[in-house]
Amino acid sequence: MTHPDTDRNETPSGQPPERRAAGMRWGWFGAGLVFAGVAAAGWGHTLRWSLVEEPSIGANAGLLLAAGLLLMLMVALVRLALRAARPEESLRPVSDAVDSVRARVTMAMLVVSPFALYGLVRLQRGFMGGLPEPGDVLFGLGMTFAAAGLALLGRVPPDLTTRSLTSLCAGLLTVAATAQAGLLAAEILPVEATIAAPVAVTPGPSGVTPRPSGVGPGSATLDPGPASVSKVAWQWSPPSGEPVRQVVAAGGHVVVRVLDGVVAVDSVTGRERWHYRRPGAVTVEVLASPDGGMVAVEFGTVRGAQKVRARTVLLDAYTGEVLSEQARGFRLAAALTSYGFVTASHHDGTVVGWGLPDAEEPAWSYRLPRGCHTDFWRATRSEPWHVNLRDVIALPVFCGQNIAVIALNPRNGDEVWRYERPWPYSTPDIYAERAQDGSVLGLTVRDGDRMVNKEVVLAQEHGEDVGPVDSSANVFQAFTPDGYLTKSYESGREKYRWEAYGGGEPKTAELPTLGGDPWKVRHLPLKDGLLLAQATVEVDTVTIETRVAGWGTTQPRSISFDMGYCRISNYQTQAPNLLPVSGAVVVAYNGGTTVVGLA
Repeated sequence: MTHPDTDRNETPSGQPPERRAAGMRWGWFGAGLVFAGVAAAGWGHTLRWSLVEEPSIGANAGLLLAAGLLLMLMVALVRLALRAARPEESLRPVSDAVDSVRARVTMAMLVVSPFALYGLVRLQRGFMGGLPEPGDVLFGLGMTFAAAGLALLGRVPPDLTTRSLTSLCAGLLTVAATAQAGLLAAEILPVEATIAAPVAVTPGPSGVTPRPSGVGPGSATLDPGPASVSKVAWQWSPPSGEPVRQVVAAGGHVVVRVLDGVVAVDSVTGRERWHYRRPGAVTVEVLASPDGGMVAVEFGTVRGAQKVRARTVLLDAYTGEVLSEQARGFRLAAALTSYGFVTASHHDGTVVGWGLPDAEEPAWSYRLPRGCHTDFWRATRSEPWHVNLRDVIALPVFCGQNIAVIALNPRNGDEVWRYERPWPYSTPDIYAERAQDGSVLGLTVRDGDRMVNKEVVLAQEHGEDVGPVDSSANVFQAFTPDGYLTKSYESGREKYRWEAYGGGEPKTAELPTLGGDPWKVRHLPLKDGLLLAQATVEVDTVTIETRVAGWGTTQPRSISFDMGYCRISNYQTQAPNLLPVSGAVVVAYNGGTTVVGLA
């Protein structure tokens, strides 16, 4: 008897010859690809919808149409299998069932093929963007396999043979294995990283040596930097001439944020120690823990690119080793401590610790005592409200008729100390600022007329005044755990005065007036002198002019150098960064293409 769709003869029993049976197995393999591909694509679509973005109405309508057509195809396949399983049936019903399968395959291909192309484009863009989404991986691979399975079904409709179940399972397993490999690639392929050898860490004041990751009860003693500087010791340029976006001191050196990652630069030699980069992705921010043991990097995407979830990667600042990675960005106004992230809301006075890694459930929560206020209209105007010191989180508040600072333990949220002083006037503005090493907190209180009435420097260990601060006649410039710097003007010159909190003979330095915008000048008191740095921005370069004056001198030394420049934000900081670290003072400018070490 002759089959209507072929010129080959078949047996009277309706069973096809062996050559036909081999083709039927490929049909069932294609069916397995379709079923597993649809399941993977549906899972990926659900993941993307629930975790990243809500799909458009058109995409949902198209997917529903494809699902309906695939359901009709499944019904046709079942009907074909049932008819072919009964040898007493004539070949006409079997032939009709084959025609029905082919018709439904054709209709499904018209709808599924565009989605397969769309899924592959999203998959490729995800990997090229450095942050591939698991939903995009599953959707792209699933739709592609579904389209390939439909192509096989259209060419070789399945029939029941002795190996049909094996072929179907082979198709299912093929999709599952490939999807698993794609998800694994999404986790490991986009990262380009090197790890440095572990280094020794100096024990902190408590005598406890912290782990290199910085997670632990001890605090490493931060290097105060050189006593003075006189020359450019080294220069380092980011890869491919990229601009510097942010620089933090961590791990005994500096960590530079570039477009797609971070690079640790040795502060003594200016050579790279380690890097962590995700080619195609874009860094948003980097945070360093106060003890310098960890850095957290937030990755996002370029504006207008495919929407993906942000990533937070926690790195050991000494070695660059990945400690954890999460598919979420930084929480609003988050601070990184040795025990995890801490957030605070100035609206309701709530502080929350999130642990390491950042979990959905908080590790602890703290609410201000009754009568204390933090909102912008009634009390403090510091931004962010909470200040991340070496071992505590400081909260400047106004409680009743008192100005206060409450310090919390970042490990469990317990109150460590409280500074409180009466304030008989109207509700003041309280400005809080930490010293560069996080060991002391500067508190400036202004009354309703914006006049400075009191400036206090508190030790972060116990919250007590480290000593009197008297700058009523001068301009308060900087402070450290040892003293504070003020500036006054006289006869066209700037006179700087460094006073220790415990009294003693003040140190002075005199420099010609720099001129220009004072907000573009940085001041860094050193052991043997004073370092000033000012930035002058041109179209494609930024010139950093530094002046170094020894204490008790009136003739400063000048060190000037140019950096390439590329504007990275309309609201970027205009002053250079001065970071005293081991062996050098590191000078950087957000948007510059060079980092410089002065020694």
